Amino acid sequence: MRSGDCTWGQRVVRQLLAVSLAFYGLLGAPAVSEAQSLPVVSVERDGDTFHVTARASVAVDPRIAWDTITDYEHMREFLPNIDRSRVVSRNGVRVVVEHVGQFPLFLFDIPVRVRLAVTQQPYERVVARSESGDIDGEPQTLRSFSGSYELTVVTIERRAGVRLVYESHFEMAEPLPPIVGDLFGTAMVTKTVRRQFEAMLREMARRQAARASIEKPQ
Repeated sequence: MRSGDCTWGQRVVRQLLAVSLAFYGLLGAPAVSEAQSLPVVSVERDGDTFHVTARASVAVDPRIAWDTITDYEHMREFLPNIDRSRVVSRNGVRVVVEHVGQFPLFLFDIPVRVRLAVTQQPYERVVARSESGDIDGEPQTLRSFSGSYELTVVTIERRAGVRLVYESHFEMAEPLPPIVGDLFGTAMVTKTVRRQFEAMLREMARRQAARASIEKPQ
């Protein structure tokens, strides 16, 4: 084999890398309204476990931010990659929620099924941990999950706002495909988290604008 030749596996990796770089180049910078800061998202990988942090500030009433984060039954209407979100049970500040959707990975989607036990500390903190059990007769697709939202009241442009910090740690029940997972796993998780976090912020801003419109004096 000449020095300029490469194996089939190397050609596949190079093609995947080229397509991926072109794809990410088309994404462009996310749109950010004047009412929110550009989200900062970081993802680190330790073996099959991903550690996620996302933070941003948004100029909305703390109650609106809280109501959006805990609006489990309607999340499929404003968060991407969620097909169904439902409350299984409520007991005081504890809520059990099921999410069904997909995790986009390069050119295909991985099904996501997870049941979360959520503890709510109103207007300040939401903590979620995975809970055992099948969903629709199918096993869950995350081996483990723990996550939280922290809300802090801040002042943004001389009006009340909220600083949001989201953190999570999760492990998939089945490892990502080696070639795609090793090359693009962290990048794809970062992209998915960013899309969902930005969608959450947009929904908060939309609800704030809708309330301001209703309350505007005639």
